[in-house]
Amino acid sequence: MRLCSIPFKSRSRTYGGLAFSGFSSYLTNRTILGQIAQQENGATIIIEHRFYGDSNPYPDLSVKSLAVHTIDQAIEDFDYFAKNVKLPFPGGDQVGPSKAPWIFVGGSYSGALASWIKVA
Repeated sequence: MRLCSIPFKSRSRTYGGLAFSGFSSYLTNRTILGQIAQQENGATIIIEHRFYGDSNPYPDLSVKSLAVHTIDQAIEDFDYFAKNVKLPFPGGDQVGPSKAPWIFVGGSYSGALASWIKVA
């Protein structure tokens, strides 16, 4: 199984980083998603949403900055990520959504976001 926690580099900035403190267990086969990824020879990836953790595209949380903290922008971020990521393992450039199936999952807000991404 391939386990990844990678920075998200958007058009203008690198978001997040390699260390998602407190979330590394989601990248293992101790979770149902990790077990499915292992069974299917897939990858488990955690992507940090903009404005959470270190993923702030601006140096502050002003009204102007938060104007890009929208669901539409989050969907665009994930779309951009999927189309441009080069995963850090052999063949990582051959697993984009046009070449391999992707499953976007989450719970609560991230679960809702997963459904909105499917619709978009």
